[in-house]
Amino acid sequence: MCKTIIILVYFYNHFKILILKEKYDLIFCGGGLSTLIFLNKIISDNYFDDKSILVIEKDPNLIPKKTWSFWEKKDSYWNDFIIKSWDKIIFKSQNVFIERNLSNMNYKMIKSESFYNHIYDKVKRQPNIKISKGDVVDVLDQYDCVVVKTRNETFKAGKVLNSIPNDSYKTNLNFPVLLQHFVGWTIKTNKPVFDEDKATLMDFSIDQKNETRFFYVLPTSKNEALVEFTLFSKELITNNEYDIEIKKHLQSLGIIDYEIKLKESGIIPMTCFPFDNANTKNLVNIGTAGGWTKPSSGYTFRFVDKYSDKLIDFIKSERSFKKFKLRNRFWFYDLLFIDVLYYKNHLGSILFENMFKKNKFKSIFRFLDNESSFIEELKIISSFPKWIFIKSFFKNLPKIISNYL
Repeated sequence: MCKTIIILVYFYNHFKILILKEKYDLIFCGGGLSTLIFLNKIISDNYFDDKSILVIEKDPNLIPKKTWSFWEKKDSYWNDFIIKSWDKIIFKSQNVFIERNLSNMNYKMIKSESFYNHIYDKVKRQPNIKISKGDVVDVLDQYDCVVVKTRNETFKAGKVLNSIPNDSYKTNLNFPVLLQHFVGWTIKTNKPVFDEDKATLMDFSIDQKNETRFFYVLPTSKNEALVEFTLFSKELITNNEYDIEIKKHLQSLGIIDYEIKLKESGIIPMTCFPFDNANTKNLVNIGTAGGWTKPSSGYTFRFVDKYSDKLIDFIKSERSFKKFKLRNRFWFYDLLFIDVLYYKNHLGSILFENMFKKNKFKSIFRFLDNESSFIEELKIISSFPKWIFIKSFFKNLPKIISNYL
């Protein structure tokens, strides 16, 4: 009797899938940063004009309050969204103070509210794109289509782009996972205290407490700035500890009288875990879920931008997503850097200090953007303590052979 019931349930579920009237060309699971960047690009691409597209988002009306910052050429695709940019950058540690002009580059800031609202407004005007509120509970590639189940509905698609993270990387034993975690305060002061033309990119001059800790100070005016406390570490700290450190840092800058206009926070995994191994014929993971965050820095916006372009071209080729791989020599560099930082977390400030002290900012940014030349890479790598990285190389050689070579 039990076997009969199980068989009936099996055929009932498959029959439900077969009779689904509508099959989309593309379904996006999740409507965050990576999905919005991707949609913003394909809206102006004629190839997708006749494609039926569904975006499934748990709460489309909930817009996160986040700040994205990145370096880029002065003129770029995203300039309309930039609320502030800087061409003078400061790096600090307990031993050095470096201030440089970026010449043809800027460090740029985007606020999520205007970004989300603008792109969602564009998406809603497209007749071939539909937004559905739903909590995705299962995605199954059935070779000829992908079935996406929410708590209340079931959908079919030719291809699925998933940006909802899977926690499998947290329990893996082969690839160390550091956490980049941060709390930022946007503050407003009564008196002009900031130089709005200069952004402090990394300030390691604070007590490291055997971890990797630093501050960003990104002024948008003489009276207003985002002050962000960031850590690269294995474990999180308490909410109270973030606040204590930010207050202490503001006092060290002589800032006592201020109003907190906005608080934001985040946790970004820093790992070389091979997320793309989970891609199937018709299902590809994007954004953080696809490993599109730079492992050694936690920077995401620029990589989502670049990888979206690569994926759009790949979709047009109509190949299996199993073949969509982004690993290159920079993955190898990140693997070693994360390994060293994981087991010797107290060396973080020294590693970054050596890199910024011995190299041009332009070369560093190209390196962190995976766009540097081999000569630039050799020079930057030579800035680091050699023996530690040589040991890491031989320890990780089996991973390098199986996942990269």
